[in-house]
Amino acid sequence: MTFFFPLHLPTLTLVTGVVLFMAAGIMTLVGVTQRTYRGFWFWTAAQWANMLSALCLLFIAHFPWLIPITVLLSLQWPLTMLAGMRQFYIRSNFRTPPLTDLAVLLGGFAVYMLIWRENPNDVGARVATFSLINIGFYLYAAWQVHSIRDWRQSPYLKAILFFLVVAAGFQVPRMLAAFSAWGVPVANPDLIQQPIVLIGLVAAVMFSVYMCLLLTYERTEQDLRESHRQLRIMADFDMLTQVPNRRHFNEMAAQTIRLCPPGSSALMVFNVDHFKQINDEAGHAGGDEALKLVASSARKILRSRDLVGRLGGDEFVAMLPNTTINDALHVADRMVRQVDQGRSSLQQKPLSLSFGVVQILAGESLPDATHRADQALQEAKRQGRGRAVAAEQAGAEGVFTTVRTLGISEA
Repeated sequence: MTFFFPLHLPTLTLVTGVVLFMAAGIMTLVGVTQRTYRGFWFWTAAQWANMLSALCLLFIAHFPWLIPITVLLSLQWPLTMLAGMRQFYIRSNFRTPPLTDLAVLLGGFAVYMLIWRENPNDVGARVATFSLINIGFYLYAAWQVHSIRDWRQSPYLKAILFFLVVAAGFQVPRMLAAFSAWGVPVANPDLIQQPIVLIGLVAAVMFSVYMCLLLTYERTEQDLRESHRQLRIMADFDMLTQVPNRRHFNEMAAQTIRLCPPGSSALMVFNVDHFKQINDEAGHAGGDEALKLVASSARKILRSRDLVGRLGGDEFVAMLPNTTINDALHVADRMVRQVDQGRSSLQQKPLSLSFGVVQILAGESLPDATHRADQALQEAKRQGRGRAVAAEQAGAEGVFTTVRTLGISEA
């Protein structure tokens, strides 16, 4: 009793070839017209080789010498797909080097050729050997795919891994039937070759094509997200100093003001004294180094909840939540000492900073507080630079109540 529907093998082979041609054509069209990644053309080559294998099957009865070519073109599929995976996930540590895949393919093909040459008319031996080798190749590919570090996060990699295991198991009944007919004359080869298995494998190949395309689109989506993240960083941060730019600082500072108790935050506006002179003497590269030193020093001494940004040129701003003016003046002094320490380690010329410090008043807007701090900064420069001045009154004319000379002298 047979468990398989009677199928006309030549017709089935022709239909299979057409389907595989369509699959290879789709892969080629996508590769030519869309952005693809390393490994995609290995996957496409695997589909074309499968199509040629089906084409050779149509002429095997008239040209028996096509049998080894057909077998090689069919056996290559899981290993060529694996070669594409190695390129696509080039940063993953696969369990064996790429040359192992080629050695496995040639070794399996050599075993098949040995069996075939001993008795070319033994259908059971040929089918059993082919099935055993093909199952081994599918499981080998699954073993390698399991080593890809992204397989737990990617649903498409999980689907491919599942497919490889299922495709190997799907061939087990044909292998067992062929082993039982090894060396025995077979009246109906279809009972051994089981054309229904061919249909299942073709369906699996189509599924794999779909998964490969989805992997490509998944990678494209990841690249787009990364590009969006980088563009967001470029829009929000000053690339030279790696601190938020004016717009992003204002956004974060406005939110901080809303979250903190009214009148509890301090604002500092500060810049590098005689910055134009630094540019003239050390060049723009020297000026850039000075700005980076100031920004990095500010990040080191500020708390995680504090904010620092670059307003433009050599001018910076810092917001200190839950901080008094007196504490803010201590922060300014520490920042100057940190700059001097970094300057000494980098063997740069001395730098001096001037600060304008204000307490953000209840109900006061951020632009108004920044304006008062900038007035205090101008007063610090008027009094000789290298110092911090606090403004403690709102209005057009600030009242400068505290002046503190900082840890280093004017450059």
